[in-house]
Amino acid sequence: MPSSYVLDVSNQLVRSRAWGVLTELESHDHYRRLKADPGFDASFRQLCDLRDVTELQASTAHLQDLAGQRVFASGTQRAFVAPTDLHFGLPRMLQAFCDVEGSTIGVFRTMAEAEGWLKLPTQPPGA
Repeated sequence: MPSSYVLDVSNQLVRSRAWGVLTELESHDHYRRLKADPGFDASFRQLCDLRDVTELQASTAHLQDLAGQRVFASGTQRAFVAPTDLHFGLPRMLQAFCDVEGSTIGVFRTMAEAEGWLKLPTQPPGA
């Protein structure tokens, strides 16, 4: 499974990460597992790290379906880190669909930009 997540309760954040080839089935399964996790809170924000993804496989219909699943509460901030042009477009399409569904998504080139947008506390050097 080329995705995982960690529930960062102290920051009310889901830290999702994907790597390798991320297919429609795997992205759907990621959100299914998250939604079923008893520690998950739909009001948590999300930081989704796509930096190690080599290929994203997702149709427009799949992205629209993901947006319609409403895993996160309306208005929840979700940041996607997609550093390359190849990976930037699909999260931007998801952003458009989620805007219609009531989620707030940002797509960023760097982790620092995404963390700043989410207003996450900065880590002191060496932490």
